Amino acid sequence: MHGVLLVASAREAMRLAIPPWACIFLVGMGAAYLVLGARWFRLFEVLSMTFLGCIVGLFASPWPPLAPPLVVAVGGMVVGGLSAVFRRVARAVLSSVVLAAVASELAALVVGEEGFTTCLAVNLSVPSVAHDAVLAAAVTGLLAGATLAIGHPRLSRRLVPSAQGAALVLLGVAELLAAWRAPARPGLATAYPLTLTAAWVCLVAIGLRIQRAVEPALEPEEENEDAESDEGN
Repeated sequence: MHGVLLVASAREAMRLAIPPWACIFLVGMGAAYLVLGARWFRLFEVLSMTFLGCIVGLFASPWPPLAPPLVVAVGGMVVGGLSAVFRRVARAVLSSVVLAAVASELAALVVGEEGFTTCLAVNLSVPSVAHDAVLAAAVTGLLAGATLAIGHPRLSRRLVPSAQGAALVLLGVAELLAAWRAPARPGLATAYPLTLTAAWVCLVAIGLRIQRAVEPALEPEEENEDAESDEGN
């Protein structure tokens, strides 16, 4: 859900348009995450971590003496490759990032426009967890995501792709509908943030239910992880 409002707001600010074929691709990818995220969770983990690595490369691109596209590509390949080797670490990082994004988005909805400004790091004041609801929610989401991935890996591998898939579906649908709206009218993410949030929650719930039905049996090492988690709890 965080990505829906963030990407849509950035597109409106820069007057960029996502082509219809890209919107359809986003909806298709989101549907794949919702339905197959738990069944093929390793594949989708690597895809998500590769995308996260590309984002890291994008932010780091001004510093290395290389072309920005090359830095982005290298970031994606490095993070994606490491996630395929260090699966537990990758799952914890991905779960933390997703829950941090969701928590900060919900806090920003409560706080209002100033919350989104802080979330986007636009204001110049020094952020403080004690006084910034969005930042505090993001930190809480990071901790909750890591705890979920370590303590309940079975639930984590359902929830994380469901959250991502629901956001991709809504982003694609919102951008398709935005192409049919008058240019002067605000986008759906700006006009109906609570409606999109409610739709996102419903899609996540549907994804959890579907993935619980289609996910395969855990491998022996993962069963041991679950058993250790249950004993610890």
